[in-house]
Amino acid sequence: MNWLAEFHRRWQAARGRRVSASSRAFSQDWVKLLEAAGITSAEDQATAAREAEACGQLVLKRHRYRKYLIERVTLPLASEPWLIERFGGIAGVELQAAALAVVAEFSRRGHSRFPTEWTALCESLRVAFSRGRSLRPFHWNHPETLRRLLDGVKKLSENEWPAGTLIRAASVDIGLDSKELERHQRTFESGLARLFGAEISLKSLGLAAGDSHVELHGPLCLHFPDGSVHDFDGLEHVLISAADLARCASVSTTAERLLSIENRKTTFRQYAAANQDRRTLVAATSFPTQAFRYLLEKLPAALPHHHFGDTDPAGWRILLKLREVTPRPVEAFRMRWRSGGRPSPLTPYDIQLLPKLLADRRLADVRAEIAAIAERNDRGDFEQETLGPPALGGWPF
Repeated sequence: MNWLAEFHRRWQAARGRRVSASSRAFSQDWVKLLEAAGITSAEDQATAAREAEACGQLVLKRHRYRKYLIERVTLPLASEPWLIERFGGIAGVELQAAALAVVAEFSRRGHSRFPTEWTALCESLRVAFSRGRSLRPFHWNHPETLRRLLDGVKKLSENEWPAGTLIRAASVDIGLDSKELERHQRTFESGLARLFGAEISLKSLGLAAGDSHVELHGPLCLHFPDGSVHDFDGLEHVLISAADLARCASVSTTAERLLSIENRKTTFRQYAAANQDRRTLVAATSFPTQAFRYLLEKLPAALPHHHFGDTDPAGWRILLKLREVTPRPVEAFRMRWRSGGRPSPLTPYDIQLLPKLLADRRLADVRAEIAAIAERNDRGDFEQETLGPPALGGWPF
């Protein structure tokens, strides 16, 4: 019954997601319904009419004089459960009840790190779902998907991920298949944003993409145990994998310093373009991946390292992680708290992170900048992109 499948599709689009009772029966023009279902021959149309008459659940409105012509087909309110069951669906009120039960379960379970925020999230979902509304990315009409998303957001935010944890490894750790977290990254980040009230990326939690590599601009040579050398000097941009860095015995450069930059898409490219004298080795990195760790390990120990990152708590945490994985000092480059005009309130994640940053002696030289965030309860204008491109075509840019 192609015509009935089309009728159900239209009913589903119009009413399938409602949780409140409808006051009027659902009705469709019979001729247009047949056309939409691809039923055009007189024989097929006659068959469809016989099927509609025989089903016993629909009301057929016929032409006033030519009774053999059907004008409209109507689904009485009492027949809606029949239509839902016929196509293996679940009524909206049942989906709503199932979603509310999922929210109640997760509310009772609580959250080990952010209990207040978790309770607030569950309450906001309860109120919205009770009114038949969804709060993206959480939807009441897909209870099992809701359960999976709430569980993933909870586990992602409860764990303190070691910097550079691969997204696929984290996906397995929180009970998903290895590619699901990567495949639905925006959805999970949207869920974290709903929890924290501000944009939270998986990168800011310390997770790294699966393909570990480092992007560079400047003179660089890889030296291998068999005596071979791969010289990348003269290339505009170089992308080197962790595997190649692991194989080489050492890395040499004629540059006078290393400048790592958190923002790869904009700031790294601006500084690479300004690195006209190529006396700086410019690298894109946030949390140090395995590839970047190999690079730090195999570059000359005397090469000075400067890092240019965002100045929100997550940005300072990246600087801390860089200092943890390299024996050489890592100097903060252009990382100063600055007012953004309009306050940028701290997220619960920031509030939990700040005391740890302030207490860590490895950040003693920049403690005043971090303290400025805590004192003002304001991240300020923290994104490095807002500083714009460098003014000079070479160090100190």
